Amino acid sequence: MEFFGKPVDMYKEMSKERNGDHMGDDLFWYIIDHDKLHKDFFHPIAKKVKEDHKKNKLDKEKITMEFLPMVNKGCMEFYHHHKMKGRPGKLFSKELRKDMCERLYDHYKEDIVKDQYKIGQ
Repeated sequence: MEFFGKPVDMYKEMSKERNGDHMGDDLFWYIIDHDKLHKDFFHPIAKKVKEDHKKNKLDKEKITMEFLPMVNKGCMEFYHHHKMKGRPGKLFSKELRKDMCERLYDHYKEDIVKDQYKIGQ
């Protein structure tokens, strides 16, 4: 803000660049907090991570892609929940969805390995 002048929006250009990251963060936490997605998708993935870890055959890339159906469903739920406009395929690019899978894997892996979740054996 200049002295006795109108406020200057110094973040105007930055907000355009950060918009994708902001949506990615919102989507990430939306998926994390969505109980139905976890019931339908997360528990089988967690069981697989736990089993593969016990066998010392945990393959990050393979398991990361196991999160894709959960992410795809989460994107559509997020799209409808926020009444977004435009094509979902364009809003949620393949790169964004792949990054989201990696974030979910990184977020959950250590807790799964440490038995923080009670997963059926």
